[in-house]
Parts: sequence; structure tokens; C-alpha cells
Amino acid sequence: GSGVPVDVFSEPEALALLTERTGLADPEGARAVAAELGYLPLALAQAAAVIADQHLGYDTYLERLRSIPVDELLRPVDASQYLHGAAAAVLLSLESVRAGDDTGLCTAVMELLAVLSAAGVRRALVQEAARQGVLERDGQPDELSPAVVDRALARLAGASLLTFSVDGSSVSAHRLVTRVIREQLAGGNSLAAVCKVAARLLDRLSEPLGQTWYENRGAVRDLVEQIMALSEWSAGCPAGSALIRRMLRLRLWSVWSLNCLGDSAAQSILIGEPLLADQARELGPDHPDTLATCNNLADAYRDAGRTAEAITLFEQTVADRERVLGTDHPNTLASRNNLALAYQDAGRTAEAITLFEQTVADRERVLGTDHPNTLASRNNLALAYQDAGRTAEAITLFEQTVADRERVLGTDHPNTLATRNSLAAVHRAAGQTARAVERESSDP
Repeated sequence: GSGVPVDVFSEPEALALLTERTGLADPEGARAVAAELGYLPLALAQAAAVIADQHLGYDTYLERLRSIPVDELLRPVDASQYLHGAAAAVLLSLESVRAGDDTGLCTAVMELLAVLSAAGVRRALVQEAARQGVLERDGQPDELSPAVVDRALARLAGASLLTFSVDGSSVSAHRLVTRVIREQLAGGNSLAAVCKVAARLLDRLSEPLGQTWYENRGAVRDLVEQIMALSEWSAGCPAGSALIRRMLRLRLWSVWSLNCLGDSAAQSILIGEPLLADQARELGPDHPDTLATCNNLADAYRDAGRTAEAITLFEQTVADRERVLGTDHPNTLASRNNLALAYQDAGRTAEAITLFEQTVADRERVLGTDHPNTLASRNNLALAYQDAGRTAEAITLFEQTVADRERVLGTDHPNTLATRNSLAAVHRAAGQTARAVERESSDP
């Protein structure tokens, strides 16, 4: 960690906090502890929790604080980082919690939080980790109830090791706390093991969300944030390790899911460009996952209005996928469809129509007439017909696609709604206002 701005209490505020939370009427002792901790709110709160929990005097706490060899644990950082006393206070708080943590649950929770996003982790995610056995320690059952997890979170909050969001839906730990935990884990050669556990959890969460992303867009964004945080802390693992390979897949999922949202092109590019370089180095330029990132990155370029770059990368990806996967592979057909979209964006409508018509025919033959990707290509071809002024053909194809998407995907699916809106728009453009109104009024 690099330097993080730190707020401090005034001396009266620090003394008031210590006195109130410890119940000790010893102003001089409180003043000595506060000074040692640099009047930092996090360190003061943790000191008060340890003193109260263990019934210590200020002098005893101060003696223990000064005996902690923090410099041996924390790597040197720039001068704007935390005082020795603040880091030592974190260590004492962690030791205090671990001492009374017979099941190891509190420790497991803090280790998980230490490798996830500093901005916060949904309480539901921690509960899901417990349900899946991710927080398991010796002597615990494989699955822990939400109530057990909530009690552990409450205890950690009472020790000032984490805080709840205003609505209680998420928890977060201070950056210094998570840094101390990570460096303790690294010192014990356990950081990679904790990252593996977290990666397995995020992998399991990504699978169902990949099918229902449109129902909970916030969950997609949150999972991407957790994946990128974990990617940072696991980056030091050996090349070729199972963890690095899993993180590459999770980063690939992140780019794809952000593209699905349709409003996150800049973030998708920010993740996708270094991912492509890492995949080329780790997996090779012809690996299917590397080619998938090429396709997804080109899609993000297109969404960002960088059409020329999108076309170049799509053309390269089509050629590479045809060579590596074959001309009829579903992924090759997907890249061909996306290249046609980019041609259309660039005003190369005739080329787009030719490529769409070829892709529709190939997808019908390879995937079947009702496959969602076949329906997507049909929808895109109808849009290209509309752009070319071939209105009658566009209307016929839109009507067929609306009926098929309602039957295959359901009336409320985003793709069904998009095609229905496109059909209404082309009716209106053709002067068929009554038909357009009829179509719009049928929207759920």
C-alpha cells in the first residue's frame, strides 16, 4: 500500500473516546496512549476495544503496543503512511480477536475481506462464503448459518476491525487493517491460499450471474469490483499457477459482463487491455480465452465510439478464430457478427448486410433457427436493412424475430424488448403510426 490520507482527532476528542469506551478515569494514561497512536481514530478505537475486552490498564496496553515488532512485518513505505503505533494497535486488535476465536470464523472473515475490495463487501457475499464452506476452519461444520456469520461480523465491528455501511448491507475494513493482514499472510506463505479460496468463491458467483446479469446489474458491478481487487493482491503468485489461470478467467468474465451492461465501455477497456497482454504471455496468442478477450475488447472499443480500432481488432479476431477454431465454430460466428456491427457503425452498410446475411445462414445451420445467437444476428440484419432503406424487408424480419424471441427468451427479456422497440420505430419511420402505437402499447 501506498500512502493513504489519515484524519486525526484532537487531544480532547481522543481522550473522550478512550475514557468513554474503556471506563478508565486516567487522563494521563489515556494521553500517553493517544500520543503513541498519533490521535488516529482507527487506532484509538481498536486500542479502546482491546483495553476494555481484556480489562487492561493504559500502561499495560502501552507496554504491549511498544513491544510489537511492526517494522519486521510491514514493508517500508513512503513517509505519508501510518505511524508505528497505529500498525501495532491493529496487530494487538487482531491478536485479541484471534485469542477468543475458537472456531476461527472471525479470522477467516478478516482474511477474506483483506483480499477483496477496500470499498466494501456485501454482507450477503460473506454469508454465501460461509454457506459454501469457504470460511470453514477445523472443527466447524461445512455450512454456517447467516446468523452465525452476523454474530462474527458484529464482534469484529465491536473490535473496530470492520465497519458496517449505513444500511447494514455491506462491511468494509480499513486499508491499514487489510494491509497488516495481507502482510501477515504473506509472511506465513499463506496469502496465495487465501486468494485461491476467494477466487473459487467469486468463480462460483459468476456462473449464475452470467445468465441473469440483466436482472441485477448492481450485482454484476459489485462482482467485477471484487474480482479486480483480488486480481491486484494475487498478482504476485507464480506464473502458470492455477490461481493465476483462474484470475485470468475471472477478468475475462468481467470484461464480457461489463460489455453486456452496455454502459461501461471505459471500464471494460481499462480491464481488457492489460488482460489481453497477460493472456498472450500466460496462455499464448492463439488460446481460445485470449481470442475471446480480443473479441470483447473490440466490442468495448465499438461501444466507446472507437470504431476504426474495433474494426481492425474484429477483422484480426475473425481471421484468428477461423484459423484456430474453424469457420463454423460458434465463437468465430460471433466475431463475424460483431465485425458486421462495426462495419454498420462505420457507414459500410452494404458490407455489413453481406456479412450479416452470411452469419444468419451459418448460425441457422450450425446453431439452429431458435438459438439466441441466431436470433441476435437476425435482429442485426433487420437493423441493417432499415439503415439501407429496405424498410419492407426490415419489418418482415423484425416481426419474425419479435415472435421468435418472445417464444424462446420470454416477453420481458431485454433482447425481446429491444426488437419490439425497433419494430415500432421502423413502423413509425414508414409512416405506419397506428402499427407503431400498437407495438409500443403491447410492451409489458
